[in-house]
This record gives sequence, C-alpha cells and structure tokens, in this order.
Amino acid sequence: MSKKTRFLSALLAGLMLVGSLSACANGGDDTPDDSQGTQGVTEENTGISDSLPSDLNFAGQEITIISRDLEGWTRGEVSVEKMTGDPVNDAIFERNQAVSQRLNVKINSILDNDAASDAVPNKVIQAVQAGTSDYDIMAGCSYTAFPHTLTGNFADLANTEYIDLEQPYWTQGYNEAVSYDGMQFTATGSLLLSIYRFAFVTVFNKDLFTDVGQPHLYDTVENGEWTLEKQTSIVPLFHKENGDNVADEKDTYGFVSSSLISTDAYWSSCRIDIIKKNADGIPEYLLDTDKLHEATDKILDLYYSTDGGSYILAAQGGDAEQDVIRDIFANGHAAMATLRIMALENSIMRSMSDEYGVIPMPKYDAAQDGYNTLLHDQFTVIAVPTTVKFERLDTVSAVLEAMGSASYRIVKPVYYEETLRTKIASDPQSSLMMDIITEGIYIDLGIIYVDCGVHAGLRSMIGEKNNNTASRFKSISKITKKKVQGMVIKLDKLAGQQADS
Repeated sequence: MSKKTRFLSALLAGLMLVGSLSACANGGDDTPDDSQGTQGVTEENTGISDSLPSDLNFAGQEITIISRDLEGWTRGEVSVEKMTGDPVNDAIFERNQAVSQRLNVKINSILDNDAASDAVPNKVIQAVQAGTSDYDIMAGCSYTAFPHTLTGNFADLANTEYIDLEQPYWTQGYNEAVSYDGMQFTATGSLLLSIYRFAFVTVFNKDLFTDVGQPHLYDTVENGEWTLEKQTSIVPLFHKENGDNVADEKDTYGFVSSSLISTDAYWSSCRIDIIKKNADGIPEYLLDTDKLHEATDKILDLYYSTDGGSYILAAQGGDAEQDVIRDIFANGHAAMATLRIMALENSIMRSMSDEYGVIPMPKYDAAQDGYNTLLHDQFTVIAVPTTVKFERLDTVSAVLEAMGSASYRIVKPVYYEETLRTKIASDPQSSLMMDIITEGIYIDLGIIYVDCGVHAGLRSMIGEKNNNTASRFKSISKITKKKVQGMVIKLDKLAGQQADS
C-alpha cells in the first residue's frame, strides 16, 4: 500500500469515528438521564465493542472513584460536572452518562486537587489499612501508585469478572510492563486522557521551515529517516541572533528543550531499556550502558554542538521549563521543540500566528524499526483497593470495562479532533502522526519504578554536559539489581497468596 493510500485510509477512518459521535460525575450525583442516548456504545455504531453481557444491571449501586484533579494536568479526566459546550468535556460527561445508564449504576466522583503526586494513592492505602470502604476505584499518578502494587493492597485486575485487558482500549505496553505471572494490579488506557496528553512529541514551525527552504518533516518520518542525527543536522539552519549578542529567548533557534523532563523522552525514543522481562517473564535490570553512552553523545550533540542553534533550559522547579519551552515555540522563536501533547491545548499555542506540525520524537538511528515515545511518569493509572470484594468487585470491574470501551469510542476521537483542530488541522498529516505517536507509546518499568533510581541519571549527564555513563551507572548497578530482585520477591509472594486463595 502506498503512503498516500495509507494516509487517506487513516484519515477516512478518523473522520468516520468523529462523525459517529453525539455531542459524570460531579462531587455526588451521576444519575442516568433517560433523555441522553447511548450513541457510541454499541458495536453497530462504532465497529468496536467490549464483551460485557448486554443484560448487566447493578440495581443502582453507587461506585466511588477518587481521582487526581490537578488543574492543567488531570482535571476533568475521570469526570466533569456538567455539559459546557466544550467537546472534550462533553464527551467525558456523555461517556459517564452512557456507562451509568448501560449498567444501572451511580458514579460518585471524588476529585482530589492535592498537588502532591502521591496524595491519591496514599488516601486509598490509608482507607485499605483502616479496613474502610471509602473508595471503589483509584485514578492516581503512575509512579507513586506502583510501589503499592507490591503490598497486596490492590485487587488483581487480570482476574476480575469483566475486565479484559487484551482489548485495545487498555494500553498493551503498560500491561506488558507491569503484569507478572498472570497478575496485574494497575492499568491504564483510553479512559484516562493522560495516556495521550502526557506523551512527548516534537513540534515544528512550518513557516520557519518554509523560510529556510526545508521540507516539512512528515515524509522524513514516514521514510524512517527522522533520527537524532537528522534533527541535529538541520538545527543550525534556523538560528538568528537578534543583534544584542546575548543568547536569550528573543533569538530564534533551531531547537529548544531542557535538561530535565524533556530529556526523559529519549529513554523510550531510543529504546534504551532499564527493566525488561526475560524469557521467563521475570523483570530484570538490563541496562545497555554501551547504547546509553552512544545515545548520550547524540543528545549532547543535539543540545550543545549546533553553533548556538539549540537553546537548552536548565532544570527549573516544578514544570516551569516546559511552560518556557512552549512559550518560546509559540512566539515563533524555535523551529523545533520537545513538548508533551498537553502543551498543544494551551491558549498561547492556539493563538500562535505561525502554523506548526506534530511528529514523533526522533529515533536512535535509521535502523530502529519504528518510533516510540515516553509518557511523563505522572500519567494516570487505575487500581481497585482490596476492600472491594465479591459481587461488588464484579460491579466495579464492569464499570471500568464499560468506561474503557466507551472512552475509546466517544472520548478519544473527540480529543484527537480538538487537539488537532486549529493550526495543525490545516495539515491533516498531523492526524496520522498522532496515530504513530500514540501507537508507539513505550513503557519501561524502570521509568515507573522510580525506586530503582536509574532514569534520572540521563538528566544529570545532559545537565552537566558530561557523558560519564560507564562510571555513573556502574556505581548504581548492584544496588539497582538488588532492588529489582526485591520487587520480584514481593511479586512472587503475591502470586503465592493468589494461588492459596
């Protein structure tokens, strides 16, 4: 099939999905509204369906979900208060109404706006340890939730009555990374928009590319030629000093990034594994320091060896450097930048005078057989506390499965369309790029399991402009291997408990 045919097929499929859509929970009531239809919930409407029995009826049971509701990050991900006319907001509202109506349940949503990444998991664990049934579902930060999967406080989602983790609305790369011996205690997928929003991408200014006679980068991506070396080679073409001989945000650069959060993306885009399962399905610390050393050289070249063409921000508190990168790019002072997809939703991007495109992160080299992206490690995962038992666990599993499948059909297409609808909508190739990006999400347990202490090492080397891979990682390899072995011991203990129950 030709590139043009593949592109047109993908675009047609996307338009069909969006065309099939019709136009929550608040802090309490989410009573089904009979005036609201369930468009997008059946196989006939969408071509994709879950396998839930059609006659499920849970007699109005109330299901309580606690979720991280952080402004600009995860707000509105699990529930919204009402229809507002915003397409994504309304799609999430419709999803929850459809699930409530379909299963005859009431979704009670507790929205926790504590900025601490561990706030929601900690509240759920405290309730479990107290033996209370305050929560049925947790939607919290992935890396702070993961340690609790080793303690026996979360139910095994892989062995519930209705959750089918093999369905496309559950993220398969995440399943592969965190499952163990047939068990899985957290999951993520289409029901949580952070799996799209938190993905790292390359954005490029199409007007600046045209000005210097460079073709837009879509064909480069499709031809498999979008690599770190390729990006480095074109960075100097765009550099313009504004006349004051000071490198600052008033100049124009070929590339803008940071030595902190944006640097994490290269673990996945270059496929440098930290923890990977062996042939027996056992997680092992398998860091290839030779490849990491070579990748670090490539990143250092991109960041610092382009004759001033790259502008690299030092680490700043919180998420500040991401906002600065976004603003420099939106103001037309960068030809390329590394951002998360969530940056595209910001008003400064929507009012950007230049047109821009979105493509994957560059590959390690041309031999790599595809593009991959990292999710910022605060993406949301769901878990069910072990205080949820027996028939109630059946209800909860059905709700999660229905929310996942409805999100895949109702929310995801609307989010795609809304994310792409302004500056990049005029270039529909960006829609195909979004598919490449999201289908290439690459989950490494070593990123989620931050206790292993590895992934921050790349940040440090880039920030210090010092490729001391061999000595840096040699010093932590033994302790990291012990930590991973300790993790496996805890998982084996849980597997034994499952077998005995």
